[in-house]
Amino acid sequence: MIFSTTISQVVLLLAASATAASIPGVKRSTQICYSETTELHCYSEPDDIPQDVTEADVKFVAAYLRSYGRQTRAGRLFTMKAADAPDCGEWSLYSRGTVTAYAKHLDNAVDSSVLFEDIATTIDGGEATAVHQASIVDCLTEGGSLGVLVNTTNAAYSAATYTSAGYTPQGILVKIVSSG
Repeated sequence: MIFSTTISQVVLLLAASATAASIPGVKRSTQICYSETTELHCYSEPDDIPQDVTEADVKFVAAYLRSYGRQTRAGRLFTMKAADAPDCGEWSLYSRGTVTAYAKHLDNAVDSSVLFEDIATTIDGGEATAVHQASIVDCLTEGGSLGVLVNTTNAAYSAATYTSAGYTPQGILVKIVSSG
């Protein structure tokens, strides 16, 4: 009896999901990432699951991504095109020890592109010589998410190749979660 009740519930849930996805005028992206914003969110709220990551691993991931981005003179860009990351796609950026960093595309209407340097700053608040910004590392062991902190004064964002491609630096959320 319990088994058949569970099967019935699963069938109803799948039917409801299929119906919601086929409602005219309703975007799937709204249904998938409606609750995530670009505001700093530490996974410490009552409905969250703390990720038990180490601050050292979080800082290492940021340092690695910053170093990778600096391997080209103009700075290396991380790009999520709407066609390549549908339905609020999430892509792994890097893993180290207790941490995996993800990028999530929040807007299926735009092609987003940001500097790896800005992703690193989003994670660790900036290098020691810079003014610290609120960032995911402030969540300590809980992990969290934050929209990319874009340095709009960086020339990469006004370069002809960037603007002619139609990119925007908006629409990417960085997440720090447990690798295990």
